[in-house]
Amino acid sequence: MNPTNISAVDLNLLTVFAALMRTRNTTRASKALFVSQPAVSHALKRLRAVVGDALFVRTSRGLVPTPRAEELWQELEPALGSIERNVLRPPAFDPVRSDREFRIGFPSSLDVTLTPKLLEVLRAQAPGVNLVIRPTSFRDAAEQLDRGEVDVAMSVLDDLRPWHLRESLGRSGYLCLFDGARLGIRPPISLDRFLSLPHVLTSFTGERTGVVDTALGKMGRRRRVLVASPDFATAAFYLRCAAAVAVLPEYAARRFSEVLGLTLSRVPVDVPPFEVTMAWHRRLDDDPAQRWLRGLLRTVAFQEPRWCSEGVSPPGRAPARPKARA
Repeated sequence: MNPTNISAVDLNLLTVFAALMRTRNTTRASKALFVSQPAVSHALKRLRAVVGDALFVRTSRGLVPTPRAEELWQELEPALGSIERNVLRPPAFDPVRSDREFRIGFPSSLDVTLTPKLLEVLRAQAPGVNLVIRPTSFRDAAEQLDRGEVDVAMSVLDDLRPWHLRESLGRSGYLCLFDGARLGIRPPISLDRFLSLPHVLTSFTGERTGVVDTALGKMGRRRRVLVASPDFATAAFYLRCAAAVAVLPEYAARRFSEVLGLTLSRVPVDVPPFEVTMAWHRRLDDDPAQRWLRGLLRTVAFQEPRWCSEGVSPPGRAPARPKARA
C-alpha cells in the first residue's frame, strides 16, 4: 500500500459505496448512513471520478452496479467486514481458548500468597494461559509498567505516574513469625521476649531498619537485626534454622506458618497497617484480556482473608491469649 496514494482518497466514500451496494438505492443508503440523499449523490459523483467508472446505472429496478463496481465489491466487502470485527467491535477474550502470556509484578510476600491460588484458578478456567512473575516493589514498579516488563503490578505502590491507573485491594497488618518449638515460646510473645531475640528483617530496600524499628524508637527501645533481606520468602526458611523472630505482612506470615509449621503471634508493638495496590499502564486499560487478568487478581485478592485481620489463631495451635502489655 502506498500511503501517499491512499491519502488522496476520502475513505468515507467507501462507506457510501458499501451502502449503495447493499441497498441499491440512494434514499435507503442515506438513511443507513444518517446523511441526506443529496450528500450520498455527491459522494457517488466523487467516487466515480476517483475510480473512473460510473459504478451504478439507474434503472426501473433501482441502481444496478457495473462490472467494475462488482469487482470492487468483491475485494472491499471482506475488508470492511474485517475492519468492523477488529476495529469497530471490541475484541473478545476467551480465557478457555487462550494461550496468552501475562506478566505480573509481585513482591515475594504476595507471590507466595496469591500465585498458588492463581494457578488453581487458571487450571480450571484458563488452562492454556501462562504467567511470568517478576519481583516488584514501590522502587521499580513504575519503570516496569512503562517498559512493558509487567502488565500489572501489585504491592505497596506510592511512586506511580499520572498515566498509571491504580486500585486499592485492601489493607494488611503484620504478624510475628518464629519457630515456637525451637524457642519454647507460645503466643502471644511479650515485648521483652520479642526484644531478647535476634530478628530477621525483610524490606524492599534490604536495609537494617524498618517500620518495627520506627515504632520501637518511639518507645525508646531497640532490637538486634541478625540478618536483613529484601526477599520476604527467605525469612521463613531462615527461621527454621535460627533462634530468631521476624515481623512479616500478615498474609505472608500465615502462608509460611501453614506450609512450614512456624508459630504466629501478634506484634507486641504498635505497627500501622499498609495498603496493597494494584497498578497498570493506561494503554492496557481497555484491553479485554488485561481486564480479565485484573478481574482475576482482584477476585483472588479479595478471597484472601488476611487483609487487616484482627484475630491470630495459628494452625494446629491453641488460640492466642490476650496480648501481653510490656
